Amino acid sequence: MIIQRFRDRLRCMKLRNKLILNYCLLTVIPLLILSVVVTGQLTKDMTDNMAEFAARSASQVGEAMDVYIDVYHELMAYLLGTMEQEADFANAEALMIKRQEEIMDASPEIVGLALADESDRFIGTGMKRISRDPVTGEKWFQAALQNPDGLTVLNASESKVIITNEAYSADQVFSVLGTGRINGIRAVIMIDIKKDVFQSLIESVALSPDSFVFVADENGEIVYTPVNPVTYRLDDRCLSLANGEQDRVRIGDSEYMVSAYDSKSTDWHFISVTSLYTQKKNVLRLYIVLGVITAGLLAASIFIYIRLADSFTKPIQKLTEKMRLVEQGDLSVRADLKYQDEIGSLGKSFDHMLDRMNVMVEEIQTEKQRTLQARLKSLQEQIKPHFLYNTLDTINWMAREHQAEDIVKMVEALTNMFRLGLSQGKDFITVKEEIGHVTNYLYIQSVRYENRLSYEIDVKEDCLDMVIPKLILQPLVENAIYHGIKLKKGGGRIRITAEKQGSELTLSVYDTGAGMSREKLAALRKDIEAIESGSAGSFGMTYVIERLRLYAGDDFRFRIESVEGAFTEVIIRLKEKEAEYV
Repeated sequence: MIIQRFRDRLRCMKLRNKLILNYCLLTVIPLLILSVVVTGQLTKDMTDNMAEFAARSASQVGEAMDVYIDVYHELMAYLLGTMEQEADFANAEALMIKRQEEIMDASPEIVGLALADESDRFIGTGMKRISRDPVTGEKWFQAALQNPDGLTVLNASESKVIITNEAYSADQVFSVLGTGRINGIRAVIMIDIKKDVFQSLIESVALSPDSFVFVADENGEIVYTPVNPVTYRLDDRCLSLANGEQDRVRIGDSEYMVSAYDSKSTDWHFISVTSLYTQKKNVLRLYIVLGVITAGLLAASIFIYIRLADSFTKPIQKLTEKMRLVEQGDLSVRADLKYQDEIGSLGKSFDHMLDRMNVMVEEIQTEKQRTLQARLKSLQEQIKPHFLYNTLDTINWMAREHQAEDIVKMVEALTNMFRLGLSQGKDFITVKEEIGHVTNYLYIQSVRYENRLSYEIDVKEDCLDMVIPKLILQPLVENAIYHGIKLKKGGGRIRITAEKQGSELTLSVYDTGAGMSREKLAALRKDIEAIESGSAGSFGMTYVIERLRLYAGDDFRFRIESVEGAFTEVIIRLKEKEAEYV
Protein backbone atom coordinates (compact mmCIF):
# COMPACT_ATOMS: atom_id res chain seq x y z
CA MET A 1 0.00 0.00 0.00
CA ILE A 2 2.77 2.42 0.92
CA ILE A 3 4.74 1.55 -2.21
CA GLN A 4 1.64 2.13 -4.36
CA ARG A 5 1.10 5.55 -2.79
CA PHE A 6 4.72 6.42 -3.41
CA ARG A 7 4.39 5.40 -7.06
CA ASP A 8 1.23 7.48 -7.44
CA ARG A 9 2.94 10.54 -5.97
CA LEU A 10 5.96 9.93 -8.17
CA ARG A 11 3.77 9.90 -11.28
CA CYS A 12 2.22 13.21 -10.27
CA MET A 13 5.58 14.79 -9.47
CA LYS A 14 6.95 17.39 -11.84
CA LEU A 15 9.92 16.52 -14.02
CA ARG A 16 12.12 19.06 -12.22
CA ASN A 17 11.41 17.49 -8.83
CA LYS A 18 11.94 14.00 -10.22
CA LEU A 19 15.35 14.98 -11.54
CA ILE A 20 16.35 16.57 -8.23
CA LEU A 21 15.11 13.51 -6.30
CA ASN A 22 16.99 11.09 -8.56
CA TYR A 23 20.19 13.13 -8.42
CA CYS A 24 20.00 13.34 -4.62
CA LEU A 25 19.43 9.60 -4.25
CA LEU A 26 22.34 8.86 -6.58
CA THR A 27 24.57 11.08 -4.44
CA VAL A 28 23.35 10.54 -0.89
CA ILE A 29 23.54 6.74 -0.85
CA PRO A 30 27.13 6.44 -2.17
CA LEU A 31 28.21 9.40 -0.02
CA LEU A 32 26.79 7.86 3.15
CA ILE A 33 28.35 4.49 2.35
CA LEU A 34 31.68 6.18 1.65
CA SER A 35 31.47 8.14 4.90
CA VAL A 36 30.77 5.00 6.92
CA VAL A 37 33.58 3.07 5.25
CA VAL A 38 36.09 5.91 5.59
CA THR A 39 35.12 6.57 9.20
CA GLY A 40 35.40 2.90 10.11
CA GLN A 41 38.77 2.54 8.39
CA LEU A 42 40.18 5.70 9.95
CA THR A 43 38.92 4.66 13.39
CA LYS A 44 40.57 1.27 12.97
CA ASP A 45 43.81 2.91 11.82
CA MET A 46 43.78 5.26 14.79
CA THR A 47 43.20 2.34 17.17
CA ASP A 48 46.01 0.37 15.56
CA ASN A 49 48.31 3.39 15.76
CA MET A 50 47.44 3.86 19.42
CA ALA A 51 48.20 0.20 20.16
CA GLU A 52 51.46 0.44 18.24
CA PHE A 53 52.38 3.61 20.10
CA ALA A 54 51.67 1.98 23.46
CA ALA A 55 53.77 -1.08 22.61
CA ARG A 56 56.58 1.07 21.24
CA SER A 57 56.63 3.21 24.41
CA ALA A 58 57.19 0.19 26.67
CA SER A 59 59.76 -1.42 24.38
CA GLN A 60 61.75 1.79 23.87
CA VAL A 61 62.11 2.39 27.61
CA GLY A 62 62.91 -1.30 28.22
CA GLU A 63 65.48 -1.44 25.44
CA ALA A 64 67.08 1.76 26.66
CA MET A 65 67.30 0.27 30.16
CA ASP A 66 68.85 -2.92 28.75
CA VAL A 67 71.52 -0.81 27.08
CA TYR A 68 72.02 1.02 30.34
CA ILE A 69 72.43 -2.25 32.27
CA ASP A 70 74.86 -3.57 29.64
CA VAL A 71 77.00 -0.49 30.21
CA TYR A 72 77.15 -1.34 33.92
CA HIS A 73 78.08 -4.89 33.03
CA GLU A 74 81.06 -3.67 31.04
CA LEU A 75 81.89 -1.23 33.81
CA MET A 76 82.00 -4.03 36.38
CA ALA A 77 84.17 -6.16 34.11
CA TYR A 78 86.58 -3.26 33.77
CA LEU A 79 86.60 -2.64 37.54
CA LEU A 80 87.23 -6.30 38.35
CA GLY A 81 90.05 -6.51 35.82
CA THR A 82 91.70 -3.42 37.24
CA MET A 83 91.37 -4.65 40.81
CA GLU A 84 92.84 -8.03 39.80
CA GLN A 85 95.93 -6.25 38.51
CA GLU A 86 96.29 -4.08 41.62
CA ALA A 87 95.47 -6.74 44.24
CA ASP A 88 99.13 -7.56 45.00
CA PHE A 89 100.12 -3.95 45.63
CA ALA A 90 100.73 -2.85 49.21
CA ASN A 91 98.17 -0.11 48.83
CA ALA A 92 95.69 -2.33 46.93
CA GLU A 93 92.72 -1.26 49.03
CA ALA A 94 93.47 2.43 48.49
CA LEU A 95 93.77 1.84 44.76
CA MET A 96 90.43 0.01 44.70
CA ILE A 97 88.73 2.85 46.56
CA LYS A 98 90.29 5.32 44.11
CA ARG A 99 88.85 3.38 41.15
CA GLN A 100 85.45 3.39 42.82
CA GLU A 101 85.59 7.13 43.44
CA GLU A 102 86.57 7.77 39.80
CA ILE A 103 83.56 5.78 38.56
CA MET A 104 81.18 7.56 40.94
CA ASP A 105 82.52 10.98 39.92
CA ALA A 106 81.92 10.10 36.25
CA SER A 107 78.44 8.68 36.88
CA PRO A 108 76.37 10.94 39.20
CA GLU A 109 73.46 8.47 39.20
CA ILE A 110 75.67 6.01 41.18
CA VAL A 111 75.30 6.68 44.92
CA GLY A 112 77.39 3.79 46.21
CA LEU A 113 79.91 1.20 45.02
CA ALA A 114 81.39 -1.71 46.99
CA LEU A 115 83.46 -4.89 46.59
CA ALA A 116 82.95 -7.98 48.77
CA ASP A 117 84.65 -11.40 48.41
CA GLU A 118 84.47 -14.82 49.96
CA SER A 119 87.27 -13.89 52.40
CA ASP A 120 84.78 -11.44 53.96
CA ARG A 121 86.74 -8.48 52.68
CA PHE A 122 84.58 -5.40 52.08
CA ILE A 123 85.77 -2.24 50.32
CA GLY A 124 83.07 0.39 49.83
CA THR A 125 82.76 3.92 48.53
CA GLY A 126 79.58 5.77 49.43
CA MET A 127 78.23 2.73 51.29
CA LYS A 128 79.08 0.79 54.49
CA ARG A 129 78.26 -2.42 56.35
CA ILE A 130 75.77 -2.27 59.22
CA SER A 131 76.49 -5.79 60.47
CA ARG A 132 79.59 -7.76 61.36
CA ASP A 133 78.11 -10.99 60.12
CA PRO A 134 80.01 -12.46 57.15
CA VAL A 135 78.82 -11.08 53.83
CA THR A 136 79.09 -14.55 52.33
CA GLY A 137 75.94 -15.51 54.18
CA GLU A 138 73.90 -12.61 52.85
CA LYS A 139 71.12 -13.37 50.33
CA TRP A 140 72.30 -10.73 47.87
CA PHE A 141 75.84 -12.19 47.89
CA GLN A 142 74.57 -15.73 47.29
CA ALA A 143 72.18 -14.52 44.59
CA ALA A 144 75.06 -12.84 42.72
CA LEU A 145 77.30 -15.96 42.93
CA GLN A 146 74.47 -18.07 41.46
CA ASN A 147 74.55 -15.85 38.34
CA PRO A 148 78.29 -15.73 37.56
CA ASP A 149 77.95 -14.81 33.86
CA GLY A 150 75.33 -12.07 34.16
CA LEU A 151 74.06 -9.29 36.30
CA THR A 152 71.75 -9.54 39.29
CA VAL A 153 69.41 -6.64 39.92
CA LEU A 154 67.86 -5.98 43.33
CA ASN A 155 64.79 -3.82 43.55
CA ALA A 156 64.95 -2.75 47.22
CA SER A 157 67.75 -2.53 49.78
CA GLU A 158 65.91 -4.10 52.76
CA SER A 159 67.54 -7.46 52.10
CA LYS A 160 71.05 -6.00 52.32
CA VAL A 161 73.12 -5.30 55.44
CA ILE A 162 74.86 -2.56 53.47
CA ILE A 163 73.54 0.97 53.20
CA THR A 164 74.62 4.05 51.32
CA ASN A 165 76.23 6.87 53.26
CA GLU A 166 73.51 9.24 52.08
CA ALA A 167 69.95 8.77 53.26
CA TYR A 168 68.03 7.06 50.44
CA SER A 169 64.88 5.12 50.99
CA ALA A 170 64.35 1.68 49.51
CA ASP A 171 62.10 3.01 46.74
CA GLN A 172 64.75 5.52 45.64
CA VAL A 173 67.64 3.12 44.90
CA PHE A 174 68.13 -0.21 43.14
CA SER A 175 71.27 -2.36 43.13
CA VAL A 176 73.17 -4.04 40.31
CA LEU A 177 75.46 -6.99 41.23
CA GLY A 178 78.25 -8.54 39.18
CA THR A 179 80.74 -11.35 39.94
CA GLY A 180 84.37 -12.09 39.22
CA ARG A 181 87.62 -13.31 40.80
CA ILE A 182 90.47 -11.41 42.46
CA ASN A 183 93.55 -13.53 43.19
CA GLY A 184 91.37 -16.62 42.67
CA ILE A 185 88.82 -15.54 45.26
CA ARG A 186 85.27 -15.05 44.07
CA ALA A 187 84.12 -11.47 44.53
CA VAL A 188 80.91 -9.51 44.08
CA ILE A 189 80.69 -5.88 43.01
CA MET A 190 77.60 -3.95 44.11
CA ILE A 191 76.48 -0.66 42.59
CA ASP A 192 73.61 1.33 44.07
CA ILE A 193 71.88 3.49 41.46
CA LYS A 194 69.26 6.18 41.92
CA LYS A 195 65.92 5.32 40.36
CA ASP A 196 65.87 8.81 38.87
CA VAL A 197 67.58 7.19 35.90
CA PHE A 198 64.18 5.70 34.95
CA GLN A 199 62.70 9.17 34.73
CA SER A 200 65.43 10.23 32.28
CA LEU A 201 64.86 7.12 30.14
CA ILE A 202 61.08 7.60 30.08
CA GLU A 203 61.40 11.26 29.15
CA SER A 204 63.88 10.39 26.37
CA VAL A 205 61.26 8.42 24.41
CA ALA A 206 58.95 11.47 24.19
CA LEU A 207 55.75 9.99 25.58
CA SER A 208 52.51 11.88 25.17
CA PRO A 209 51.32 13.96 28.17
CA ASP A 210 48.60 11.45 29.06
CA SER A 211 50.88 8.39 28.86
CA PHE A 212 53.58 6.98 31.13
CA VAL A 213 55.74 3.91 31.69
CA PHE A 214 56.37 2.18 35.01
CA VAL A 215 58.64 -0.72 36.00
CA ALA A 216 57.70 -3.84 37.95
CA ASP A 217 59.87 -6.76 39.07
CA GLU A 218 59.22 -10.47 38.52
CA ASN A 219 57.00 -10.57 41.61
CA GLY A 220 54.77 -7.78 40.42
CA GLU A 221 56.23 -5.28 42.86
CA ILE A 222 56.61 -1.71 41.58
CA VAL A 223 60.26 -0.83 40.95
CA TYR A 224 59.60 2.66 39.67
CA THR A 225 56.59 4.68 38.60
CA PRO A 226 56.08 8.38 37.85
CA VAL A 227 53.61 10.18 40.05
CA ASN A 228 50.13 9.35 38.72
CA PRO A 229 46.76 8.13 40.06
CA VAL A 230 46.62 5.02 37.85
CA THR A 231 49.56 2.68 38.54
CA TYR A 232 48.44 1.36 41.91
CA ARG A 233 44.86 0.91 40.66
CA LEU A 234 45.86 -1.58 37.96
CA ASP A 235 44.90 -5.17 38.73
CA ASP A 236 47.25 -8.16 38.76
CA ARG A 237 46.20 -9.11 35.23
CA CYS A 238 47.87 -5.97 33.84
CA LEU A 239 51.02 -6.53 35.94
CA SER A 240 51.35 -10.11 34.68
CA LEU A 241 51.06 -9.40 30.95
CA ALA A 242 53.61 -11.36 28.90
CA ASN A 243 56.13 -9.70 26.63
CA GLY A 244 54.33 -7.90 23.77
CA GLU A 245 50.82 -8.46 25.16
CA GLN A 246 48.29 -5.65 25.41
CA ASP A 247 45.07 -5.10 27.32
CA ARG A 248 42.42 -2.40 27.58
CA VAL A 249 41.30 -1.52 31.10
CA ARG A 250 38.81 0.93 32.52
CA ILE A 251 39.61 2.88 35.68
CA GLY A 252 36.79 5.07 36.78
CA ASP A 253 35.45 6.93 33.75
CA SER A 254 38.70 6.59 31.80
CA GLU A 255 39.93 3.82 29.53
CA TYR A 256 43.61 2.92 29.07
CA MET A 257 45.74 0.79 26.76
CA VAL A 258 48.31 -1.29 28.74
CA SER A 259 51.34 -2.84 26.96
CA ALA A 260 54.15 -4.95 28.43
CA TYR A 261 57.80 -5.43 27.54
CA ASP A 262 60.16 -7.88 29.31
CA SER A 263 63.72 -6.71 29.86
CA LYS A 264 66.39 -8.90 28.31
CA SER A 265 69.02 -7.94 30.90
CA THR A 266 66.85 -8.12 34.04
CA ASP A 267 63.69 -9.77 35.31
CA TRP A 268 61.84 -6.50 35.18
CA HIS A 269 58.69 -5.72 33.22
CA PHE A 270 58.30 -2.33 31.55
CA ILE A 271 54.61 -1.49 31.34
CA SER A 272 53.26 1.47 29.35
CA VAL A 273 49.88 2.97 30.19
CA THR A 274 48.29 5.12 27.48
CA SER A 275 45.06 7.02 27.96
CA LEU A 276 42.49 6.47 25.19
CA TYR A 277 40.89 9.82 25.87
CA THR A 278 42.89 11.45 23.07
CA GLN A 279 41.90 8.71 20.67
CA LYS A 280 38.22 9.08 21.49
CA LYS A 281 38.52 12.83 21.17
CA ASN A 282 40.19 12.42 17.75
CA VAL A 283 37.52 9.96 16.65
CA LEU A 284 34.79 12.37 17.73
CA ARG A 285 36.56 15.18 15.90
CA LEU A 286 36.79 12.91 12.85
CA TYR A 287 33.05 12.22 12.99
CA ILE A 288 32.32 15.93 13.25
CA VAL A 289 34.66 16.81 10.34
CA LEU A 290 33.24 14.06 8.14
CA GLY A 291 29.70 15.08 9.12
CA VAL A 292 30.39 18.70 8.21
CA ILE A 293 32.04 17.68 4.93
CA THR A 294 29.18 15.32 4.09
CA ALA A 295 26.57 17.96 4.90
CA GLY A 296 28.50 20.53 2.86
CA LEU A 297 28.77 18.18 -0.09
CA LEU A 298 25.07 17.37 0.12
CA ALA A 299 24.14 21.04 0.26
CA ALA A 300 26.44 21.87 -2.67
CA SER A 301 25.13 18.85 -4.59
CA ILE A 302 21.50 19.82 -4.03
CA PHE A 303 22.23 23.37 -5.18
CA ILE A 304 23.99 22.07 -8.30
CA TYR A 305 21.19 19.57 -8.94
CA ILE A 306 18.57 22.30 -8.70
CA ARG A 307 20.49 24.42 -11.22
CA LEU A 308 21.03 21.40 -13.42
CA ALA A 309 17.37 20.39 -13.26
CA ASP A 310 16.37 23.97 -14.09
CA SER A 311 18.69 23.91 -17.11
CA PHE A 312 16.67 20.93 -18.36
CA THR A 313 13.18 21.94 -17.39
CA LYS A 314 13.17 25.72 -18.05
CA PRO A 315 13.61 25.41 -21.83
CA ILE A 316 11.03 22.61 -21.86
CA GLN A 317 8.59 24.81 -19.92
CA LYS A 318 9.27 27.67 -22.32
CA LEU A 319 8.69 25.39 -25.30
CA THR A 320 5.50 24.04 -23.69
CA GLU A 321 4.15 27.58 -23.28
CA LYS A 322 4.88 28.33 -26.95
CA MET A 323 3.11 25.13 -28.00
CA ARG A 324 0.08 26.13 -25.93
CA LEU A 325 -0.07 29.41 -27.86
CA VAL A 326 0.15 27.50 -31.14
CA GLU A 327 -2.75 25.31 -30.00
CA GLN A 328 -4.72 28.50 -29.56
CA GLY A 329 -4.01 29.39 -33.20
CA ASP A 330 -1.08 31.82 -32.85
CA LEU A 331 1.42 30.74 -35.53
CA SER A 332 3.60 33.84 -35.08
CA VAL A 333 5.28 32.63 -31.87
CA ARG A 334 8.81 31.18 -31.93
CA ALA A 335 10.63 29.11 -29.31
CA ASP A 336 13.90 30.99 -29.96
CA LEU A 337 15.91 28.67 -27.68
CA LYS A 338 19.62 29.54 -27.43
CA TYR A 339 20.78 26.03 -26.58
CA GLN A 340 23.06 23.79 -28.61
CA ASP A 341 21.83 20.49 -27.18
CA GLU A 342 18.90 18.21 -28.04
CA ILE A 343 16.42 20.64 -26.49
CA GLY A 344 17.84 23.42 -28.64
CA SER A 345 17.46 21.17 -31.70
CA LEU A 346 13.87 20.49 -30.69
CA GLY A 347 13.23 24.23 -30.41
CA LYS A 348 14.76 24.82 -33.86
CA SER A 349 12.62 22.03 -35.30
CA PHE A 350 9.59 23.59 -33.67
CA ASP A 351 10.41 26.99 -35.20
CA HIS A 352 11.10 25.39 -38.58
CA MET A 353 7.79 23.56 -38.36
CA LEU A 354 5.97 26.81 -37.70
CA ASP A 355 7.74 28.43 -40.65
CA ARG A 356 6.62 25.65 -42.91
CA MET A 357 3.12 25.77 -41.50
CA ASN A 358 2.96 29.47 -42.29
CA VAL A 359 4.15 28.81 -45.82
CA MET A 360 1.58 26.09 -46.28
CA VAL A 361 -1.15 28.36 -44.96
CA GLU A 362 -0.17 31.02 -47.45
CA GLU A 363 -0.15 28.44 -50.27
CA ILE A 364 -3.57 27.20 -49.26
CA GLN A 365 -4.84 30.76 -49.35
CA THR A 366 -3.43 31.50 -52.84
CA GLU A 367 -4.05 28.23 -54.67
CA LYS A 368 -6.99 26.04 -55.13
CA GLN A 369 -7.42 23.16 -52.77
CA ARG A 370 -7.61 20.63 -55.57
CA THR A 371 -4.39 21.76 -57.23
CA LEU A 372 -2.55 21.74 -53.91
CA GLN A 373 -3.71 18.22 -53.15
CA ALA A 374 -2.63 17.04 -56.59
CA ARG A 375 0.79 18.60 -56.25
CA LEU A 376 1.26 17.16 -52.76
CA LYS A 377 0.21 13.73 -53.98
CA SER A 378 2.57 13.99 -56.93
CA LEU A 379 5.41 15.02 -54.61
CA GLN A 380 4.71 12.12 -52.29
CA GLU A 381 4.81 9.66 -55.19
CA GLN A 382 8.08 11.06 -56.45
CA ILE A 383 9.92 10.68 -53.16
CA LYS A 384 8.91 7.05 -52.66
CA PRO A 385 11.88 4.76 -53.36
CA HIS A 386 9.83 2.21 -55.33
CA PHE A 387 8.70 5.03 -57.67
CA LEU A 388 12.35 5.70 -58.57
CA TYR A 389 13.03 1.99 -58.97
CA ASN A 390 9.99 1.64 -61.26
CA THR A 391 11.17 4.60 -63.35
CA LEU A 392 14.67 3.15 -63.68
CA ASP A 393 13.20 -0.24 -64.62
CA THR A 394 11.11 1.44 -67.33
CA ILE A 395 14.19 3.19 -68.73
CA ASN A 396 16.10 -0.09 -68.57
CA TRP A 397 13.29 -1.94 -70.40
CA MET A 398 13.12 0.73 -73.09
CA ALA A 399 16.90 0.61 -73.59
CA ARG A 400 16.77 -3.17 -73.96
CA GLU A 401 13.95 -2.81 -76.51
CA HIS A 402 16.20 -0.55 -78.55
CA GLN A 403 19.24 -2.77 -77.85
CA ALA A 404 21.11 0.14 -76.23
CA GLU A 405 23.40 -1.99 -74.07
CA ASP A 406 25.42 1.02 -72.88
CA ILE A 407 22.28 2.61 -71.52
CA VAL A 408 21.26 -0.68 -69.92
CA LYS A 409 24.59 -0.94 -68.09
CA MET A 410 24.41 2.71 -67.05
CA VAL A 411 20.87 2.31 -65.69
CA GLU A 412 21.80 -0.90 -63.89
CA ALA A 413 24.86 0.76 -62.37
CA LEU A 414 22.74 3.74 -61.27
CA THR A 415 20.08 1.41 -59.86
CA ASN A 416 22.69 -0.54 -57.92
CA MET A 417 24.24 2.69 -56.66
CA PHE A 418 20.87 3.91 -55.45
CA ARG A 419 20.03 0.58 -53.81
CA LEU A 420 23.42 0.27 -52.07
CA GLY A 421 23.32 3.94 -51.10
CA LEU A 422 19.99 3.49 -49.33
CA SER A 423 21.08 0.15 -47.79
CA GLN A 424 17.60 -0.26 -46.30
CA GLY A 425 18.29 2.62 -43.93
CA LYS A 426 21.46 1.10 -42.48
CA ASP A 427 24.36 3.38 -41.53
CA PHE A 428 26.97 0.61 -41.57
CA ILE A 429 27.52 -1.94 -44.32
CA THR A 430 30.11 -4.56 -45.24
CA VAL A 431 33.24 -3.83 -47.26
CA LYS A 432 31.76 -5.95 -50.03
CA GLU A 433 28.68 -3.72 -50.27
CA GLU A 434 30.77 -0.53 -50.14
CA ILE A 435 33.05 -1.80 -52.91
CA GLY A 436 29.96 -2.70 -54.98
CA HIS A 437 28.65 0.84 -54.57
CA VAL A 438 31.93 2.53 -55.57
CA THR A 439 32.37 0.06 -58.47
CA ASN A 440 29.04 1.18 -59.97
CA TYR A 441 30.05 4.81 -59.46
CA LEU A 442 33.41 4.25 -61.20
CA TYR A 443 31.69 2.49 -64.08
CA ILE A 444 29.36 5.46 -64.65
CA GLN A 445 32.28 7.90 -64.44
CA SER A 446 34.43 5.78 -66.78
CA VAL A 447 31.66 5.86 -69.38
CA ARG A 448 31.45 9.62 -68.97
CA TYR A 449 35.20 10.24 -69.27
CA GLU A 450 35.78 7.38 -71.73
CA ASN A 451 39.52 6.78 -72.16
CA ARG A 452 40.62 9.44 -69.66
CA LEU A 453 39.68 7.32 -66.65
CA SER A 454 40.59 3.74 -65.79
CA TYR A 455 40.35 2.01 -62.47
CA GLU A 456 41.46 -1.05 -60.52
CA ILE A 457 39.97 -2.57 -57.34
CA ASP A 458 41.99 -4.96 -55.18
CA VAL A 459 40.15 -6.21 -52.09
CA LYS A 460 41.39 -9.15 -49.99
CA GLU A 461 38.91 -11.92 -49.29
CA ASP A 462 39.24 -11.61 -45.48
CA CYS A 463 38.05 -7.99 -45.68
CA LEU A 464 34.75 -8.52 -47.48
CA ASP A 465 32.63 -9.22 -44.39
CA MET A 466 34.09 -6.47 -42.23
CA VAL A 467 31.66 -3.71 -41.20
CA ILE A 468 32.40 -0.07 -42.09
CA PRO A 469 30.40 3.18 -42.38
CA LYS A 470 28.68 3.33 -45.73
CA LEU A 471 29.58 5.85 -48.46
CA ILE A 472 33.11 6.67 -47.25
CA LEU A 473 34.91 5.63 -50.43
CA GLN A 474 32.66 7.32 -53.02
CA PRO A 475 33.43 10.91 -51.86
CA LEU A 476 37.16 10.11 -51.93
CA VAL A 477 36.88 8.64 -55.45
CA GLU A 478 34.89 11.68 -56.51
CA ASN A 479 37.66 13.97 -55.18
CA ALA A 480 40.25 11.86 -57.01
CA ILE A 481 38.37 12.34 -60.28
CA TYR A 482 37.49 16.04 -60.05
CA HIS A 483 40.65 17.30 -58.31
CA GLY A 484 43.14 14.84 -59.77
CA ILE A 485 42.46 12.97 -62.96
CA LYS A 486 40.19 15.63 -64.52
CA LEU A 487 42.92 18.26 -64.10
CA LYS A 488 45.68 16.12 -65.63
CA LYS A 489 46.18 16.05 -69.32
CA GLY A 490 45.54 12.57 -70.65
CA GLY A 491 43.59 11.53 -67.56
CA GLY A 492 44.79 8.84 -65.17
CA ARG A 493 44.07 5.73 -63.19
CA ILE A 494 42.37 5.08 -59.82
CA ARG A 495 43.35 2.13 -57.64
CA ILE A 496 41.26 1.09 -54.63
CA THR A 497 42.68 -1.45 -52.16
CA ALA A 498 41.45 -3.00 -48.92
CA GLU A 499 43.46 -5.30 -46.68
CA LYS A 500 43.26 -6.55 -43.10
CA GLN A 501 46.14 -6.60 -40.63
CA GLY A 502 45.06 -8.26 -37.41
CA SER A 503 41.90 -6.46 -36.32
CA GLU A 504 42.74 -3.32 -38.33
CA LEU A 505 41.34 -2.58 -41.80
CA THR A 506 43.32 -0.41 -44.23
CA LEU A 507 41.47 1.29 -47.11
CA SER A 508 43.36 3.18 -49.82
CA VAL A 509 42.22 5.37 -52.74
CA TYR A 510 45.19 6.03 -55.02
CA ASP A 511 45.05 8.11 -58.22
CA THR A 512 47.66 9.10 -60.81
CA GLY A 513 46.12 12.53 -61.30
CA ALA A 514 47.52 16.03 -60.99
CA GLY A 515 48.66 15.63 -57.40
CA MET A 516 49.33 18.58 -55.07
CA SER A 517 52.19 20.90 -54.25
CA ARG A 518 53.80 20.71 -50.83
CA GLU A 519 52.09 23.93 -49.76
CA LYS A 520 48.66 22.74 -50.83
CA LEU A 521 49.21 19.34 -49.21
CA ALA A 522 50.24 21.02 -45.93
CA ALA A 523 47.16 23.24 -46.03
CA LEU A 524 44.92 20.23 -46.71
CA ARG A 525 46.43 18.29 -43.83
CA LYS A 526 45.79 21.27 -41.58
CA ASP A 527 42.17 21.32 -42.75
CA ILE A 528 41.91 17.59 -41.95
CA GLU A 529 43.20 18.21 -38.42
CA ALA A 530 40.59 20.94 -38.00
CA ILE A 531 37.83 18.63 -39.23
CA GLU A 532 38.98 15.89 -36.83
CA SER A 533 38.78 18.39 -33.96
CA GLY A 534 35.20 19.30 -34.90
CA SER A 535 35.61 22.29 -37.26
CA ALA A 536 33.93 22.55 -40.65
CA GLY A 537 35.72 21.72 -43.90
CA SER A 538 35.00 20.59 -47.44
CA PHE A 539 31.75 18.67 -47.66
CA GLY A 540 33.20 15.40 -48.91
CA MET A 541 36.11 15.32 -46.44
CA THR A 542 33.95 16.39 -43.49
CA TYR A 543 31.31 13.79 -44.39
CA VAL A 544 33.86 10.96 -44.49
CA ILE A 545 35.66 11.94 -41.26
CA GLU A 546 32.42 12.49 -39.35
CA ARG A 547 31.11 9.08 -40.38
CA LEU A 548 34.41 7.49 -39.36
CA ARG A 549 34.19 9.21 -35.97
CA LEU A 550 30.58 8.03 -35.59
CA TYR A 551 31.76 4.50 -36.25
CA ALA A 552 35.09 4.34 -34.40
CA GLY A 553 35.20 7.36 -32.07
CA ASP A 554 38.84 8.49 -32.06
CA ASP A 555 40.12 5.00 -32.91
CA PHE A 556 40.82 5.66 -36.61
CA ARG A 557 43.50 7.27 -38.76
CA PHE A 558 42.94 9.44 -41.86
CA ARG A 559 46.10 10.26 -43.80
CA ILE A 560 46.76 11.81 -47.21
CA GLU A 561 49.95 11.70 -49.31
CA SER A 562 50.55 13.49 -52.62
CA VAL A 563 53.29 14.50 -55.06
CA GLU A 564 52.57 17.22 -57.58
CA GLY A 565 52.18 15.84 -61.10
CA ALA A 566 52.46 12.24 -59.91
CA PHE A 567 49.86 10.88 -57.51
CA THR A 568 47.54 11.40 -54.55
CA GLU A 569 46.68 8.69 -52.01
CA VAL A 570 44.15 8.76 -49.15
CA ILE A 571 44.64 6.06 -46.50
CA ILE A 572 42.08 5.12 -43.83
CA ARG A 573 42.87 2.78 -40.94
CA LEU A 574 40.24 1.70 -38.43
CA LYS A 575 39.60 -1.12 -35.97
CA GLU A 576 37.10 -3.88 -36.73
CA LYS A 577 33.73 -3.51 -35.01
CA GLU A 578 31.08 -6.04 -34.09
CA ALA A 579 28.26 -6.92 -36.51
CA GLU A 580 25.73 -5.10 -34.33
CA TYR A 581 26.70 -1.90 -36.13
CA VAL A 582 25.19 -3.15 -39.38
